[in-house]
Amino acid sequence: MSTAETVTRLDFSSDEFLADPWPIYKELRKSDPVHWSRAFKAFLITKNEDVVAALADRRVVSGFPMRSSRRLFGPTLLDADGPSHRELRAMFMPLFKGAAVRRLRTEVLVPAVDQVLDSISAELGSAGQVEIDFMERVAVGVPYAMVTRLFGLPPEDAAWLRPRVLPLAGAIEFPPTSLDTALAAKAELIDYLVVALADRRPSDRLTLLDLLFPPDRPVDRSLLGTATLFLLAGTETSVATIGKIMYAVLAHGVELAALADDEFRQQVIRETLRWEPPSHTILRYAASDITIRGVDIPRRSALLLSLGSASRDEDVFVDPDSWRPGRPEQRMLAFSAGPHTCLGIQLALAEFDTLFERMSLRFGGVRRSGALDGIRPGFWRLRERGHVFRRPDRLPVVLERRGDAEGIGSDV
Repeated sequence: MSTAETVTRLDFSSDEFLADPWPIYKELRKSDPVHWSRAFKAFLITKNEDVVAALADRRVVSGFPMRSSRRLFGPTLLDADGPSHRELRAMFMPLFKGAAVRRLRTEVLVPAVDQVLDSISAELGSAGQVEIDFMERVAVGVPYAMVTRLFGLPPEDAAWLRPRVLPLAGAIEFPPTSLDTALAAKAELIDYLVVALADRRPSDRLTLLDLLFPPDRPVDRSLLGTATLFLLAGTETSVATIGKIMYAVLAHGVELAALADDEFRQQVIRETLRWEPPSHTILRYAASDITIRGVDIPRRSALLLSLGSASRDEDVFVDPDSWRPGRPEQRMLAFSAGPHTCLGIQLALAEFDTLFERMSLRFGGVRRSGALDGIRPGFWRLRERGHVFRRPDRLPVVLERRGDAEGIGSDV
């Protein structure tokens, strides 16, 4: 089937799209940048200029009563607009502003990363190497080790949390999985959080639960939906991103030792977030009649703003399909833009930076292992799934011990 035919019957869950969406996006940007999708009953916006403008346009809103996230989580920061949205964001700023993130790097991120890397180092054995599924052991392990500490929950509960967080991600995917299954998982998470709140002890460190539910006040149960949303937001997007960064490093032959350089490591992270963003689409609604590129969009229409397509727009990025750390075009949409820019952007970037810095100090090298699909000679790609949370299922790698005796441990 040609790319043009695929565009006509656009299906985010099709094997063709999941394998390689980029030619489809390119065709849309060229021939139909404001594409009406009958399947989704929504306008798909693919040009960078239009996506950025829509994210800043007050006529384009996040809140809508029948939005799947609203039905799942209730009223939250995700689907609030205007003053109520600014008020909710202000509530969380003490935990996500610069000085707080610097403290969290020491108190939360480093212990979370070291917990995961210590368990892998212990398996190196006499051969000085260990084969792991990077997705399961690291890309999943680190965000869940981080979010339990951020919430003030026992880190050992991470394995229990993920099977209950995944249905929440599925319910807001394209196409969505069962809302009933997600609601049942959310109920389990709320029961768990209620017990955690009842059992919490005084701490010197401000946690996300403390912000939402100050210890000196009765628990506001209306905010429990927001707490479950933060469990999702703090984990599954990071799972996808960490997997994509390692994929980019391996696919382009970057030595693990090169990531010890702070500037280069941060360039690698930012370029990967442009080249392979973890979330490809953001859902918005037209609060009034609007026109984009001559296409009239009626009030209450759904808009799918394609961060994935906008991140490879040839009118903004030179050679956009190439992965080029340090490229001069620094615009990044992986964390959205405008009033709804991800609240945890600085913490997320610090999480990725901490992980790959400490991996570069802990291990002597990393190489891929097992059979992976070839995309062209000398290159390979991952099998991926998801659209809102686009991630590889598996990434088998071999990690090697450093050559300098015992290497760098968790006391760095």
